[in-house]
Amino acid sequence: MANKNKNLKPCCNLLIIFLAVCVNSAAADETCMSPYMAKIVGQEDFVYVWTLGQQGVGDEQDKLVTVDVNPNSPEYGKVIHSLSVGGRNEAHHSGFTDDRRYLWASGLDTNKIFIFDVHSDPAKPSLHKTITDFVSKSGGVVGPHTSYALPGRMMLTGLSNNRDHGGRTGLVEYTNSGDFIATHWMPTDDNLQSAVKSGKYADGYGYDLRVLPRRNVMITSSFTGWNNYMMNLGAVMADAEAMKHFGNTVVVWDLHARKPKQVLDVPGAPL
Repeated sequence: MANKNKNLKPCCNLLIIFLAVCVNSAAADETCMSPYMAKIVGQEDFVYVWTLGQQGVGDEQDKLVTVDVNPNSPEYGKVIHSLSVGGRNEAHHSGFTDDRRYLWASGLDTNKIFIFDVHSDPAKPSLHKTITDFVSKSGGVVGPHTSYALPGRMMLTGLSNNRDHGGRTGLVEYTNSGDFIATHWMPTDDNLQSAVKSGKYADGYGYDLRVLPRRNVMITSSFTGWNNYMMNLGAVMADAEAMKHFGNTVVVWDLHARKPKQVLDVPGAPL
């Protein structure tokens, strides 16, 4: 599926996420990854690149591209496999499950989530499952963004909602195999749930996610809604009204209970 306006270049197109699969043994630092993930050791053999389809280029579809990155391989530095997923979905972020057997990759525009099997044949990943009912199952969350590994679970951050396409949104929890579990809505002024505001904001916006298990803490940041992130970046910045609709909060959650505890004022879209 193409973007609704083919002349626009969404601001989120600037990001392409590189994720690696590994074998063998030696320590590596992955501070941006979930602490629940199996530790990466040794020389990575492959890098997976979740790419945006572009009209007039190749088959025009989003695809998962595999690059050989083992220096001892005769194919080192070359694309050795690509897997198209059908249409253009506004390919964005991706993330491994805690056992690194599956790679979840999302489409911001179509709300489709593609689950790739990267363990059966790491050089040639296959499409294990496509989730097409993300919006209906979640109760209206739009724009699946971060796919974050928890024990036997994947927590997806949403960027928007299907009511006004603004920034109010939630976290959507799945099993590793892609079965919906629950939606955890961001706290707002009219529905703080169990959270306490540190200042004037409780806007309900979302973006990214990290956890600190030893303190039972989950942290979420905020960005903007569909109305903005699917607009050309220059148009957004030139639109005074659009610039008012960015998140100003970071939320501290009880990780185990999945309950918001505190809403911190961090004005200026704290990604």
